[in-house]
Amino acid sequence: MDVKIMSWNMAGAKLFEQLGPEPEPAAGRYIAAFRKVWLQRILPWLSEGEDDNRPELILLQECIGLQDHSDRPSSRWQGGVAILQEIFVGYECFFFPAVTSNSNPHPGKWNRYGIPSHIEIEQGYGVCILKGERCRKLWVPWADSTEAPVDADRADTGFRTCFELIPVSTALYQGTRDTEPRLLIMGRLKLEQNGESRYLNYLNVHLNTLSGEREGDSQIDQRASGSRLRQVEFILDDVIAAYQQATRYRVLEEEGQRDLWVIGGDFNAVPESAEIARIRASGFVDATADKRIEDENGDRHLNQQWGSKWSLGDKQRPALVLDYIFCGVSPNVDSAKVSRVEVLNIEGSRRPFSPRFDDAEFATDHALLFAKISL
Repeated sequence: MDVKIMSWNMAGAKLFEQLGPEPEPAAGRYIAAFRKVWLQRILPWLSEGEDDNRPELILLQECIGLQDHSDRPSSRWQGGVAILQEIFVGYECFFFPAVTSNSNPHPGKWNRYGIPSHIEIEQGYGVCILKGERCRKLWVPWADSTEAPVDADRADTGFRTCFELIPVSTALYQGTRDTEPRLLIMGRLKLEQNGESRYLNYLNVHLNTLSGEREGDSQIDQRASGSRLRQVEFILDDVIAAYQQATRYRVLEEEGQRDLWVIGGDFNAVPESAEIARIRASGFVDATADKRIEDENGDRHLNQQWGSKWSLGDKQRPALVLDYIFCGVSPNVDSAKVSRVEVLNIEGSRRPFSPRFDDAEFATDHALLFAKISL
């Protein structure tokens, strides 16, 4: 069985300074730019030598939405789900805001955009699932899963029972990157191919970063790494291990069909960091191990650089590896570790890809990652 997963930080906040003119949809140019990249750049790149290499699961960071809370909502403003749905054709899309102008109203973040006060500006995470009967509930109503009817974990309308939003940092938001709220999006899929079935538990992450990090101040670097290490420990111990050890209110693994776990997203951590070492020590494998960027842009200055994140304004600054898709298989015994016993073949994974944006105003500073995991 093959499992195909994509992760991408879309750097969507650029939209807030590039709104379409009235009365056109505010996100019109943004949607058009990303839709074109998806249809004309990414899908052809994915399908090189393959009949259909579309990912079953797409994990997105820094997605955006604009919610109109006026008495007469206008079609000019589109929420995060509607925006993603127009970009990623053929997918069921979900949006999970982490920071919004209503819930986190610090003027240092929002006033510069000049967006009307009745519009709630949202920034957060996206999950896109290839259309089909794949979503499964994290929890079912029966404490003893042997009492549950067949397909008890099939998704309800709306799919909300298939996700859990878990805060991984909580503090007073002061309008800065350092204090930005972070979420962990957990979901569950059932993948079926050629008579085989397998559960996939996935986590969409965007870990902390601090202003001034990796610019020569060792104290800032240590604080930033320490904050992320605490988040990683929380993810491994209080989410993954907790779910693996739960024996009630969930559909358990079938004999010989142990769950696949994936942690994907923007970790804001370099490969040699303590936080990435901790993930590896727990049995997770980097499913996109070759980090040499494939750069589709004209000057191709990023091509073959080792990285996934770069500076759009300074081409002399080397790229960094900050984005990952980690995978592992759950053990048969209670443990915080996943298992390396079952061999995971990642030869079908691709190098980080920097697609060309014709509308360069919306170009992201992150490569997309694509992992193909063969079980």
